[in-house]
Amino acid sequence: MARIRLVPVDELTPALRQMVKDSEAHLMNPATYQAGGLLPETFQAFWDFYGPLKFGGLLDVKLKELVRLKIARLNQCTT
Repeated sequence: MARIRLVPVDELTPALRQMVKDSEAHLMNPATYQAGGLLPETFQAFWDFYGPLKFGGLLDVKLKELVRLKIARLNQCTT
């Protein structure tokens, strides 16, 4: 199984370090942001697009996650 190297927190950009801190405060796994540290500009561009989709809008974040999981299951995707 291929593994993506996680960038140590102290080597991340200030923006990614803040994302790690925020994720830990919400008891979430910071590994996504550490992996994003391999290509910080690309990850920031992705996050500028994805962040508002996930955290903005009318639907609650938990409901969006349940919908995402249901769609993945219907399509036999591993999440």
